[in-house]
Amino acid sequence: MRVNNYKQDEEKTKFSFNNMLRMLKYTLPYKKELFSSTAMGIMSSIFLLLIPKIVSYTVDTAFIEKNIVKILCLALLMLCLILISLFITNIRRYKQSIILNHVAHDLKVEIFSKLQYLPTTYYDTKSNGKIYTRATSYPDDVASVLCYVFIEIFLEIINLIFIIFFMVTTNIQLSLVSILLMIFLSLFFILLSPIIRKKQHEYNNKESNINAFLSESINGIRITQSFNREEENERILKELEKKRMKVLKTNICIGNLNWSLTGIFSLISMAYIYYIGLKYMYPAVSLGVILAIDSYSSSFWAPIENIFSNYNNLMNANTYLERIFELLDEPLQITNSPDAQSFEIEGNVTFNHVIFGYDRNKIVLSDLNFEIKKGQKVGIVGETGCGKTTILNLISRFYDIIDGEILIDNVNIKNIKLENLRGQISIMFQDNFLFARSVYENLILNKSCSRIEVQNICQKLGIHDIILSLENGYDTILYNNGSNLSNGERQLLCLARIMIQDPKILILDEATSNVDAKTEKKIEEAMSMVSKNRTTIMVAHRLSTIKNTDVIFVMKDGKLIETGTHDELIKQNGYYNSLYMKQYKVL
Repeated sequence: MRVNNYKQDEEKTKFSFNNMLRMLKYTLPYKKELFSSTAMGIMSSIFLLLIPKIVSYTVDTAFIEKNIVKILCLALLMLCLILISLFITNIRRYKQSIILNHVAHDLKVEIFSKLQYLPTTYYDTKSNGKIYTRATSYPDDVASVLCYVFIEIFLEIINLIFIIFFMVTTNIQLSLVSILLMIFLSLFFILLSPIIRKKQHEYNNKESNINAFLSESINGIRITQSFNREEENERILKELEKKRMKVLKTNICIGNLNWSLTGIFSLISMAYIYYIGLKYMYPAVSLGVILAIDSYSSSFWAPIENIFSNYNNLMNANTYLERIFELLDEPLQITNSPDAQSFEIEGNVTFNHVIFGYDRNKIVLSDLNFEIKKGQKVGIVGETGCGKTTILNLISRFYDIIDGEILIDNVNIKNIKLENLRGQISIMFQDNFLFARSVYENLILNKSCSRIEVQNICQKLGIHDIILSLENGYDTILYNNGSNLSNGERQLLCLARIMIQDPKILILDEATSNVDAKTEKKIEEAMSMVSKNRTTIMVAHRLSTIKNTDVIFVMKDGKLIETGTHDELIKQNGYYNSLYMKQYKVL
């Protein structure tokens, strides 16, 4: 999958009404509410459509008879119908709003659930901003279409049928003028719909690009400020907004065709009704009938305008649906095999002829073979890009290998349930992530552990007093990624989190690379405590941190070239020795 950033528009997808049908399943739990809401809409329309009939009767009878009582009664009846219609409409819209929020909630939950299990490669190749857009604003827009637009289109069609029925039963000849103009206008908008969809795709892409850039800019704000790049970023955002506004203006012009053409056709229709009715049909056709047809004609064009306006919204929503379902249909790739089982891991790790590349055309690990015994402490060293961190990612199955096999306790990791595998492996990166939650919540994560147990572990690691010195102790809410802590404190907190997790396999990836010498010693002491009685795999740039490991694997260009203890490797006078000499300048 190619990398998609703020400079790239996403690929266009094919229009499909199946997306709409598929989306309807999210409304099924609320079908009773939707049905009652639709029924209310029909009732409201019928009440309003009775008014022109009453007007016609009033003009042709009550006015001629000069019966004031009858006129007042009929006026009161029309007022009651209007008030009842407004009352029903308010209840209907309230119900629709509640359903809308439920549907949006259900869709967001499903999207978020899918995002939790998508492979690391998906996040490697997608902009966070574009993912956020699909998970937040798109579901709201789609739910709005489902709970408002669909129903409104349906109600307007029903309304139009009723209007045509009342018009035809009042006078068929005068009704034909509006009906013929409606057919002509409908054909025009149907031919225009592919252009509307294309332009909406363009607008969605431009808006998505802006979100991608904003997300990237916020995540990299420190780099922006340290390199004085603020003005350049402002220029880029203005350029992106300019492109968005250009497409938006085109869309607005196309959207304005709805009400402008509908308004023109409405005036033409009304003019013809009065012209034909008064010149050629009156007095055979009464004035009350002509007024009724004119009133129905005015009502007739409002549903037409709403139908095509909502049809445009439907096209817009379909482009959102395409992106949402594209995400929901994204293959998980890293999944449990049919034979996957759960079992208690002891900690033996074996790589048999492992071949791997993030891109199949660029191999990172080539025919890699090694064995780690349970309880063993292993160091992996090598220059940048040799594949050290890749090995760690493969053990936890963040990626699947191209060929070969990775075994834990002689079981292929593909045959171990993912949640079981990862639940018994803990990784500490050089830049761990802390959530904007309390210290206590960050420590326990997915582990049920009492506060006393957590505090005992923190005391053993020497971080208890540091936590108590915070504003609210263990209940202190951490800033974004623990920015209210020092790097050393963050690493110690993450080590405590690992010890609480109590994994069988511990992976340490450059865990002391971002701290000073004093803090490094403290973290190394904590790591020594955490790694006791469990298989530990350490990647380190500072070779001093892995000198006392049971065995050291030396990597170069994706291959294992040397194996042994620190002393054995120094005696071999090979590649490891040269790395050690370069780093410490030992003669």
